Formats: sequence, structure tokens, C-alpha cells
Amino acid sequence: MPGTVREDDGGLTRRPYGASMRATPVLVALALTGATAALAAPAEAATGYRVKVTCSVPSSQPERQLAPNSCFNYLPDGTQTFTAKVTNSSGKAVAGAVVQWSDNASNAAFRSRNNPCTTGKNGTCSDEIVVTKPKASEKITVTATSNGASGTGYLSFRTGG
Repeated sequence: MPGTVREDDGGLTRRPYGASMRATPVLVALALTGATAALAAPAEAATGYRVKVTCSVPSSQPERQLAPNSCFNYLPDGTQTFTAKVTNSSGKAVAGAVVQWSDNASNAAFRSRNNPCTTGKNGTCSDEIVVTKPKASEKITVTATSNGASGTGYLSFRTGG
């Protein structure tokens, strides 16, 4: 009979040949939309915090502040304090957030008594990195991580001062 297809169940079902083909793209689109929505929700939750790293130098030496998250020290000074500010997705400070500090240098480490540190009511906590035998032109990347979010800062070294 024209317009009849044989189904896998062994029975005959009357259906125009094009009906199932027109429905397929709609069903695929709905399935993809649902899958995308299901994936987006956990990603949003995982990145609910934002971490901003800053460093500061004495006001008498403003040339040492390259950017809010980038400082340089004159040799042989191998220490620098970094501060992490943790905010939520609305931009409000998060108190009580645990911040883990790390760096990419084999000759540096954050002071263990403050690593990890916990943010106060203003959403910040700090730690000092100590670099053993820093070298001119050395650049260290520091990372502060909290609740899956991270921010970076930089420390460079120069001769003279």
C-alpha cells in the first residue's frame, strides 16, 4: 500500500514516508538544546567565584609596580607579597574562601603559614613568596586558586635600584 512503512516491531503502520523525516530534525534540535542546557548549569556553578591577584610596592618606589598584578624587585630582594580578592558572580566579596597559592619557579615558595589562606570579610587574603637566589630577568608566575577559579600575578627581577 503506498505510504506504508514496515516498522521494526514487525507490524504495519500507515504513515506518509516524509512524516518521520520532518520530525527527526526537530527531535534532534530538542535533544541538543537539552544537552547544552544540562552542561551549562554545572559550568556556571563551577565558576561562581572570581579571583583577582594583586601585588603592591612601597609608594616610595612606584616604578616597581608594572600593573596591578605585576611587580618587580631589585636584586637581591627575593620576597614579594601577593593578595587575592575572591568575589562571587555578582562581584561581591566572599568571606571565608580558601585560597591556595602556587608558582612556576623551582627556586620559589609561598610561606607555608599562609598557604592556604582564608579570605576575611573584604574577600582578601595575602601571602608572601620567597625566591631563593633570584636572577635578573627572571619572571615568576603566581596563581591563586579558590573554588575552582584562579587568578595570576607576576614577579620579575632587575639589577640596580
